[in-house]
Amino acid sequence: MTEIISITLLDFNKGQLAGLPKNPRFFRDYRYEAMKKSISDCPEMLELRELIVYPYMGRYIVVCGNLRLRACKELGYTELPCKILAPDVAVKKLREYAAKDNISFGENDTDILQNEWDKSELQDWGMEFEPEKPVEEFKERFDSISDDTAVYPLIPKYDEKHELFIIISSNEVDSNWLRERLNMQHMKSYKTGKVSKSNVVDIKDVRHVLQDSNTKS
Repeated sequence: MTEIISITLLDFNKGQLAGLPKNPRFFRDYRYEAMKKSISDCPEMLELRELIVYPYMGRYIVVCGNLRLRACKELGYTELPCKILAPDVAVKKLREYAAKDNISFGENDTDILQNEWDKSELQDWGMEFEPEKPVEEFKERFDSISDDTAVYPLIPKYDEKHELFIIISSNEVDSNWLRERLNMQHMKSYKTGKVSKSNVVDIKDVRHVLQDSNTKS
């Protein structure tokens, strides 16, 4: 049954009842303060989820709700709604109640929380979120680059054995001049092996063209 009990008659579970170990639950300071705020903001929850107590030597041991009792004392409460267990409840059952009250079953769907709930509200009500993973600024910027946004065109990796150089051309006249100057109009494709107009030239061919040019001059 549920009764409103004076807070002076409620005792923390300190292991005073044989067979019922003391309450193992604790909150770190910031989590405890979050719980106190939750009670202050929504005190009617104490009636919706009352303390569960066991009568003992004219007083009551709090089986479920020890941290709420502590918070309510600090908040100035003088009485609390409590569900009173029958004196003949087996101590094994008391242990079970205490343990199960401290277990959180199930998990939150983070996608639903992030997209359908107000995160700031949830945090204000005491819910914790995993810290967001730090974003590597350079990697993020690099991954966002495409051929349309790059200062220079992106090219596929050629080969571990080769080093690539990029020469850019903004018009067909310059492109054709370079192909002709470096004899790239009849190059063998590194992909297909066919001889045709190419955009890829071996550094040896470039060196040969430059050396030949210097000799003629």
